Amino acid sequence: METVDSSLTVSEVNRRIKAKLQDSPEFKNFWVRGEISNFSQTNSSGHMYFSLKDTASVIKCAFFSYQAKNYRGTPLRNGMEILVYGSVSVYEPGGYYSLTVQKIEELGEGDILLKIEKLKKQLAEKGIFDATHKRPLPKFPKRLGIVTSPKGAAVEDIIRIATDLNPSIQILVSPCLVQGDGAENSIIEAIKEINDPKWEVDVIIAGRGGGSFEDLMAFNQESVVMAYYQSRIPIISAVGHEIDRVLTDLAADATTPTPTAAAKLAIPNVSDTLIRLDEIEDRLRSALTGVIRIGKEKMTGVTTRVVLQNPESILEPRQNHFDELMTKISLLGKNYLVKKQSEFQKIDTLSNNWKSYLERIQNKFKLAEQRLDHFSPLGTLKRGFSVLRNANKQVISSVKQIKEKETLEVFLFDGKLQVEVKEKG
Repeated sequence: METVDSSLTVSEVNRRIKAKLQDSPEFKNFWVRGEISNFSQTNSSGHMYFSLKDTASVIKCAFFSYQAKNYRGTPLRNGMEILVYGSVSVYEPGGYYSLTVQKIEELGEGDILLKIEKLKKQLAEKGIFDATHKRPLPKFPKRLGIVTSPKGAAVEDIIRIATDLNPSIQILVSPCLVQGDGAENSIIEAIKEINDPKWEVDVIIAGRGGGSFEDLMAFNQESVVMAYYQSRIPIISAVGHEIDRVLTDLAADATTPTPTAAAKLAIPNVSDTLIRLDEIEDRLRSALTGVIRIGKEKMTGVTTRVVLQNPESILEPRQNHFDELMTKISLLGKNYLVKKQSEFQKIDTLSNNWKSYLERIQNKFKLAEQRLDHFSPLGTLKRGFSVLRNANKQVISSVKQIKEKETLEVFLFDGKLQVEVKEKG
């Protein structure tokens, strides 16, 4: 076993690693394929720095200006898939390795960004990002829910800002992983847990602090996006990035670039609110004072009127007018009755005249009836005459029309008889 005296310093360890990597032929002058992320370029020197990644790993790259000036392809940007030719180098003071790039060949857009864009399009077509689904944040929340890592700076920043803005705010943290294996399910479960009605949470801030593109990948997963979308409680997406948006930003009810900004959006400043309430109170007091003053002026004007000081002064002329109206009504009623009585007398006289006229007409009709009866067949029968008719309904007016043994009908005044002819004379 080695003694303490034989131990290595940190610098010696890094030096040995550097020598092993940089002297090894397998880490010199080779091609690497990957997708660009976290791209940046210094304005002064023109050096380019970026990460090269695939679905599982990432390596830092440096493309120094003396090599980059020979690059004639499409300007480098995040999401490009490229071929890089270079060698591994170790930064000894920092203890990390990177790839020093000598030349680059462009291949196209990286698989990861393409997948994210495809998923974004699919979710948009389903209406997941529609503004109609976004709910307004509560103006005065009593309890704030936080979904993030309990160990990161993000949760500390949110709590600090929230309590500064409103010291009485209640805060509930639903801890979760925000990157690496298991982060996706952890975020989903944390959102579900804080949505439980028993916690009485009014608004949720879900996210994390800053990080590389790879660190933020959990917030580009469809299941996490749907957890944001399906949240019962309004949710603010607060992933610490300034340039690219993650898909949870689009599904949330509100979006901020940092957790700190999310806390300021979710929690109103109590001091500002109190000042505003004081201003409103002053306006209300001033308005009420004015209303009371105007009311008093109106009351004074009403009480000083003559009619209130001497009520009989307004009733007396009205009483006189009422008496006049009653007199007129009485006269009109009497005139109306006299007029109608005269009309009834005229009608009665006319009725008597018509009665006499009708009696004369009736007498004339009786005389005419007597005359008609005298000359009618029935009148003749009454005087003792009769009418004979054979079986063919023919009236017999001569003996010649009758046959022996023939049956005849004899019509008298009060009925008819059937007789048989025995003999003609």
